[in-house]
Amino acid sequence: MKLVALSLGLLAAFSDIGNAAPTSASSDSCTRSIAGQIINLFQSGQTGYNFAKCEKDSSGNGYASGIVNFTTRNGDALKVIESYRQSSDYNGEFDEFMDTLKSYAKKGSKSTSGLGGYCDAWEKAADNRSFWSAQDGVAYIEYQEPVLNLAKRIGVKMEITQAVMYDTAIMDGPGSSKHSLGGIFDATNAKFNASQPDPDSDNNLLVNNMYQVGEIIWLKEFLKTRESLSESDSSYSIETYNELINSGKYDWSSGEVTVKSSDGDNVTIKCNYLE
Repeated sequence: MKLVALSLGLLAAFSDIGNAAPTSASSDSCTRSIAGQIINLFQSGQTGYNFAKCEKDSSGNGYASGIVNFTTRNGDALKVIESYRQSSDYNGEFDEFMDTLKSYAKKGSKSTSGLGGYCDAWEKAADNRSFWSAQDGVAYIEYQEPVLNLAKRIGVKMEITQAVMYDTAIMDGPGSSKHSLGGIFDATNAKFNASQPDPDSDNNLLVNNMYQVGEIIWLKEFLKTRESLSESDSSYSIETYNELINSGKYDWSSGEVTVKSSDGDNVTIKCNYLE
């Protein structure tokens, strides 16, 4: 399972989707700030950044670190480090690990042998804002771009839909396999063989290039499909998003949204958190 703390690129992603839609919902900084903080709360139990996080991954992916748990096994941690090493602020924290990191990324190895002190180096680098930028850039490419591409394909407009899809990319992976974002997206679309427009809203999606489907109708079906196909522990996210939808809390223009934490406490998230 991957954990996430919001990066600034996520806000940009929400803005890009909104600007691409001809009748998009509000994508101002307030609404986008709320969306990002909700994702953070679901995945890490906090609304802030966690660029310094580093620990041995319990799922066997080597070390997992940073804002989306970049791992040494799948190579996205290496991409972050390589990006950081190109900056003028790089201080040599990872030089001794590069050969090992490249080898493990190429092999898809879960080993952490030869990486003693890696987390210390990661935490030290996290004091440098250039390292933040490197994490943000890789997170955008690896996780947010797939969301953007799929959302634009059917004309997603609402922030809550964007947030659910991003959450899915982080928790289940951004790929096209049956249990990842792309597979869940395709399986959801396959369930529609006729138009089901929303009688109370103009927010309709174009599903399978032919059917007008209300965005909330589609989103509810997406969450059902995700629940059946997800191999991650995504029950909390699914339950909480369903609660937001059922209570009509998918318009975040009011400036705040109240959700329940994993401990059952009410958490009110306000738009000025990142202002």
